Amino acid sequence: MRYVFLLLCGSFLLPKSSGIDNATVTYVIIDQRNPYGERLAGELETHLKEQYEELKLDEPQIWRSHDLINSPASWTISPLIVPVWNLLGGKTAQWVVFLQDFTAVVVHAFLNELTKYDHHKEVWIGHALHDAEASIIHHFAFHENPQSFKYPNAGSAVAISVPLLEKLKTRIEQGVKQLDFHIDAAHELALFIYNDGRGPMIEHNDKFCESAEDRGHCATYPKKFTSCREVTSSSSIFFAIKTCQQFHVDRVEAVKQTWYQYAEKKAFFSDAEDVDVPTISLNIPNTEHGHCAKTMGILRYLVKEFHKDPALNWLALVDDDTILSVKKVVELTTCHDNASLPMILGERYLFGMQGFNYPTGGAGIIINRAALKILTSKCVCPRDDSPDDMVLGSCAEDLGITLVHVSQMHQARPEDYAPGRLATKDAITFHKHWMIDPVEVYRNWFLEADIELMRGKLTPKTEF
Repeated sequence: MRYVFLLLCGSFLLPKSSGIDNATVTYVIIDQRNPYGERLAGELETHLKEQYEELKLDEPQIWRSHDLINSPASWTISPLIVPVWNLLGGKTAQWVVFLQDFTAVVVHAFLNELTKYDHHKEVWIGHALHDAEASIIHHFAFHENPQSFKYPNAGSAVAISVPLLEKLKTRIEQGVKQLDFHIDAAHELALFIYNDGRGPMIEHNDKFCESAEDRGHCATYPKKFTSCREVTSSSSIFFAIKTCQQFHVDRVEAVKQTWYQYAEKKAFFSDAEDVDVPTISLNIPNTEHGHCAKTMGILRYLVKEFHKDPALNWLALVDDDTILSVKKVVELTTCHDNASLPMILGERYLFGMQGFNYPTGGAGIIINRAALKILTSKCVCPRDDSPDDMVLGSCAEDLGITLVHVSQMHQARPEDYAPGRLATKDAITFHKHWMIDPVEVYRNWFLEADIELMRGKLTPKTEF
């Protein structure tokens, strides 16, 4: 993937009195330790340096999050604050800018925007979002007035003044308690900075754009995910749907009306055999909360199918109320085709700052052949009703399986996200049928892509 940048021309020259240059702005790229993530971070770093050279500025100071700390929390910003502060030392820094590996930066426009703010004050800048209604992904924070609290669109970049960074550093060193669970780093950073009203709320700047659609005026924007190669078939992926007898009518029917018909290799796994669905029963009772025994039973059943079918490279493990695009799932896997690297793709959550990351189950968990083999031979449920996604994450950590965070996979409904958070329109999954029409959500977000897959001569027939 390539960035599209505006070329420097006379009307865009930086004001000589601005005081903004490479010595005053430091960039931190939130990177991932997997081949695709490293490629994205490398491209971003290269393009930043090329633009600085074009502007005749010295090479910028750029760090990557994994080089700053060796921690499962390196994708959240607050653990990076003290290491960044220590590296700044006595330098004449004014701003620290946090970028996602998919963020695009138009350097001359970005530096000009920073001149509009007083870097001596405790201030931070970005594309401000707010919840339209109390959201489960934000633990229903500010439920009385969700629009009163602003937080950044992480893909649009976040710029923090050095005085504010110092204030945050001091609070951390004083032992401010961190959250036990991290699920949305941008919202959690905003809560930490806001500090129950004692700190500043984010300053919105509309040139920190929410998508590339209007990038002609943007200083930053999140790039839309695109496939790493052309997709014409889903034959490399087995779609395994977890269900139970209680939902064989409503949820299963919604799946059948939507994405299921576009998948070539697929099956429903339940606690009861039902020839009308049909389902595969593994003789494992359903549990009220965690479903670890059922999930491990599915994995052990399917590792045998993978042995029979060498075309299978990926397992997509989803709930019966996961809404997805088959084509977009396949496109995602094209960027992670290192067959020898055990890998799980999903929406990453974090349990404990020094704990472990795990792929949240409702958004879908995509496991490659190498990881499937390891998990089925070495991963064990503490109890039958242990949380299956957390157990998989813990096993991945212990067994050296790479967990890749996919920001386009979502644990909640479209309504649970600020519209700007979804503005790139590259969602791959959503979750939950609660108070929505899942068929309508599918039509609005995914049908067009799956029809394109059908035109690629997909034959949605094979079942187990």
